[in-house]
Amino acid sequence: MTLFGPELQTTITMLYPTNPNFTQLLESFGEFLEQEIMPTAKKIDEGIFPRENLGKLFTHGFTSMAFPKQYGGQGLPYPVYIAAVEMLGMTCASTGVSAAIHGTSCTGIAFYGSEEQKTKYLKPLIQGEKLAAFALTEPHSGSDAGDIHTRAKFQDGSYILNGKKTFITNGGEADVYFAVAKTDNGPCIFLVDRDSKGLRIGENIEKLGIRGSTWTDVFFEDCVVPGRNLLGAEGQGFEYTKHMLQIGRIAIAALAVGVAQIAFEKALSFSKERVAFGSPISQFQMTRQKLADMSTEISAARQLTFRAAWMKQSGKDFSLQASQAKLFASETAMKVSDQVIQIHGGYGYADKYDVHRHWRDARMMTIGEGTSEIMRLVISHSLLQ
Repeated sequence: MTLFGPELQTTITMLYPTNPNFTQLLESFGEFLEQEIMPTAKKIDEGIFPRENLGKLFTHGFTSMAFPKQYGGQGLPYPVYIAAVEMLGMTCASTGVSAAIHGTSCTGIAFYGSEEQKTKYLKPLIQGEKLAAFALTEPHSGSDAGDIHTRAKFQDGSYILNGKKTFITNGGEADVYFAVAKTDNGPCIFLVDRDSKGLRIGENIEKLGIRGSTWTDVFFEDCVVPGRNLLGAEGQGFEYTKHMLQIGRIAIAALAVGVAQIAFEKALSFSKERVAFGSPISQFQMTRQKLADMSTEISAARQLTFRAAWMKQSGKDFSLQASQAKLFASETAMKVSDQVIQIHGGYGYADKYDVHRHWRDARMMTIGEGTSEIMRLVISHSLLQ
């Protein structure tokens, strides 16, 4: 199997026809993922946090790809990073989600952090010395990200945070939590170290898919955060959050394309091997129709994702395109993985072919970083403005 397949190669070549180094880099990265990450995916799905996988990713420069060189990054174009994210989605979605959330958090510092914060936090985060979590969602407000009840009060040079977050990816494993809380001047984002007084982590929440990536409650109980750990300006936290989420949606879209692609390739291979009524089931018209539809939808999802990535790289407003990519790619991953189970029949429902993992992982991608319903609201709002 070649993770950096023909369609992905063509996409990168179309975007960067004069730079073959990008295709060489991605081909090498795909080989690393196939050898080092893919073999562990089924085991991690049992609920093992992919700490070792993340370490290997950081060592191979995954997180540093799209960040400036002065902070330890590689300064590569964002679409090159998104190609790497898609391949990671093919190998292990649990590792991919943990890494993607980490990357979204790094982006927040890169855009809005002070030079002191970039030196103290961004450098070690993008070089893999520390892991990040984005603490936004609260028990009563999932889709309504603006309805924040966690409060922050400025007192004696520090902020005192009180509140509860839930469904926090990398919770309990992260070294830095990007906590969204309200002050008297409006929502803010704070960088909270894991050893901060008053920070408490709940137990891991068991879930349907992406089982290796932790979900926990995070409690702030008179949690003391130095004033210098306020990200950007007070009261601008919701605007920062929206921007970070839009970037995160491109990454989730790429992961979803990867999940759909690997599920499709398993179905394609199985259809050639599985014999029924004296012929491989790939000879049956209904199977061929499924394969044709899946391939076409995956290609469309990939192009939507790379369009959003290219617009971000070009400095254009990409919020509409990110939402469209995330909506279509996540729902495509759901449909494709469901059809892949159907093609496998009983073998798809059983564990042997490791097929239903992709359906369970895809299901989360229609919810995380904004549900499909919220994506449709964002898209229609943009169109009607």
